[in-house]
Amino acid sequence: MKSAAILILPFAACVAGCAMQAYHPAPLAPQAMAAQLETRSLDDAALRVWMRQAADYVAPVWPLTHWDLNSLTLAAYYFNPSLDVARAHAEQANAAVQTAAMKPNPSVTIGPGYETTPGSPFMFGFDFLLPIETAGRRGYRIAEAQHLSEASRVQIAEAAWDVRSRVRAALVNYLFAAQAMVILRTQEARQSEYVQLLEARYRAGEIALPEVTPPRIDLTNLRQVLRTSEGQVGVARASLAAAIGIPEIALNSKMIEWSDANSPPSPNTLSAANLRIAAIENRLDVQRELANYEAAQSALQLEIARQYPDIDLGPGYAYEEGSHMISLALGAVLPLRNRNQGPIAEALAARKAAGVQLLATQSSVMTSTDEALAQYRAAWAELQEARQSVTQAQEQSRTAAAWSKAGESDQLAALIGEVQLSVADRARIDALRQTQLALGNLEDALQRPLMPTTAPPLPQAAPRQEVSR
Repeated sequence: MKSAAILILPFAACVAGCAMQAYHPAPLAPQAMAAQLETRSLDDAALRVWMRQAADYVAPVWPLTHWDLNSLTLAAYYFNPSLDVARAHAEQANAAVQTAAMKPNPSVTIGPGYETTPGSPFMFGFDFLLPIETAGRRGYRIAEAQHLSEASRVQIAEAAWDVRSRVRAALVNYLFAAQAMVILRTQEARQSEYVQLLEARYRAGEIALPEVTPPRIDLTNLRQVLRTSEGQVGVARASLAAAIGIPEIALNSKMIEWSDANSPPSPNTLSAANLRIAAIENRLDVQRELANYEAAQSALQLEIARQYPDIDLGPGYAYEEGSHMISLALGAVLPLRNRNQGPIAEALAARKAAGVQLLATQSSVMTSTDEALAQYRAAWAELQEARQSVTQAQEQSRTAAAWSKAGESDQLAALIGEVQLSVADRARIDALRQTQLALGNLEDALQRPLMPTTAPPLPQAAPRQEVSR
């Protein structure tokens, strides 16, 4: 019995001495989390620190009063919760690498006993089983987990680009909706003056009522359009705040601007062939599918390695009636009934599917790039037509104003010229908005900015403090 105690004590000490992790509850407080979202602000000092660390963005003053696409994108990287979700999935995938690297634990069997026959001796057995993995399967497991972890890291960049894309689109809609509203207000004022002059002439008996009625209807419709435009500005502003991940009130007192918004690049400077190459080389989903394919390769290698059985090395000890017996056993599962054909076939099919998916993604990238470029060219052509119309309307308005000043025509002609100029300018603003949205779609097809100054580097690390618990 003394020998048995000597063997049991080290085993018990080993189990007791192993570092065990304890469970720590982390309950969520939805109300506190919602309150935290409501208090988010672009004036947050931690945001300034993160912007400097993540993108080397040095704010001239803080809090910033003027925000452009670059700074708003950084704020969205900091606040938008979709990036936190992507980072959480990446942490899960990274933890799976640690799981894949674990080696199987040995097992111990302790078996004291005795025979039921009176006077039979006491017996004691101790078996130690050490599993040994063969055929390099642990390395294949690790490689598969690492490739999947890389795919998750790419997903962080994909989520960041999606955030940037939404911020850009929301900014375009907000800025041009605000400009259209200003033009509409000017047009409404000029149309109102025009109607007042006509009504004065009608009251003086110079014109008939049918000449006044259509301009009155136009003024009523224009005012309705103006109210709609004012609502669109509010909606666009709320969408911009949502894209950033802040409450709309956080945009109060902030000047939103984009100096290059009126100068999109000419499509003549963009080569379709070069854009396709850039898309294939730069698209994050292509990189992700490539990582998934490499993971499928490693998974297939792992299943092939599982054709070969693991080895169980089992030294043992037994004590009986003063006798000490030591044994050494070697065990393995015999691959007689199957050689892992099913999992190998599944892994082969999964690798083929991953390869086809990669090819399909590349094809989709090239197609979407061509389509986006065609849409941008069409929008650009419409913009040039709208700009030409504005130029013509400006010339006509100047001519009408000059004639009115010289007494060769009345004030009505000058007002009509100003109204027509406002109509043409609204068309130009709408065409410019569509062109910028088409340019954003082209950038999405490339997942790369065509104007590099408007895109800070995509984030990887978690920037912010933990969510309130």
